[in-house]
Amino acid sequence: MPDSHCKDVIKYFSKKATKYDLVDRQLYWRLSDELLKKIVQEKIIKLFSLQKELNILDAGAGTGRWSLILYDFLKEKNIKLHFDLLDITQEMLNEANEKIKKLGITNIMKTYLKNIEDLSDYGDNFYDIAISFYNVLSFVGKPEVALSEVFKKLKMGGVYASIVANKYHSYFFSILTNRITELDKIKNQSRIRFTDEMPYIHCFMPQGIKKLYEQAGFKEVTIIGFPNFIYPNIEDTKIEGQNKQSKNILKNEEVFDKILEIEFQECFNEDIAGRGNTLLVIGKK
Repeated sequence: MPDSHCKDVIKYFSKKATKYDLVDRQLYWRLSDELLKKIVQEKIIKLFSLQKELNILDAGAGTGRWSLILYDFLKEKNIKLHFDLLDITQEMLNEANEKIKKLGITNIMKTYLKNIEDLSDYGDNFYDIAISFYNVLSFVGKPEVALSEVFKKLKMGGVYASIVANKYHSYFFSILTNRITELDKIKNQSRIRFTDEMPYIHCFMPQGIKKLYEQAGFKEVTIIGFPNFIYPNIEDTKIEGQNKQSKNILKNEEVFDKILEIEFQECFNEDIAGRGNTLLVIGKK
């Protein structure tokens, strides 16, 4: 039986599901996604490009956006692929199922209504790659439990990449958007609401989330802040919104590409991870 927080998360995303992918139209999030794609290719895809078979767990898959992106990266590499997409919101999985069916890959991708804090129905030491994009570990009730569950499901040598809310950026965003009442909650509980309609989520300092990964058993934990030099405003938190300043900067393709290039060049410097709008965490079993 879902607890009250879980119910709030389901309610929040069930309302957003049919329009969730409209985020692709927002230039800020398009930049963020293009940057993440480059990072994923560099830090994950290269590690597994010579495999003959890959089992991939999307823990908090939503509408399946990132499973489909990984599929696009891997489908031409003569690798036998299997994806399990898990989410607690049926409406989000309905969107994923539509895409999977449209692409004719129902034999490769399966979706399941599931809370990633309990993966006991799934075999241990089975997956090569697990992902939780965006902020899945921030939305779950107990991130340390979810981390432990995912760890058990990975093969030795498997990797888990997640994106979480950055505590430092949470301070900045709350001040920028005059949400001053959030500051004490961030400071004392490491929790944040970016808008009034969303549930409270966990936010992490780079070393804090790294420690949680290590406590779950992960090794070689890497923290990557991104984007580090351009940030969203309150309008960018809405599925159909867009900050005018960001739009005016990023609508020029040359400028967009230049910012993307700089962000990619600098993002692997862990000294600046705390600047990131979000934190990408990659750990190895």
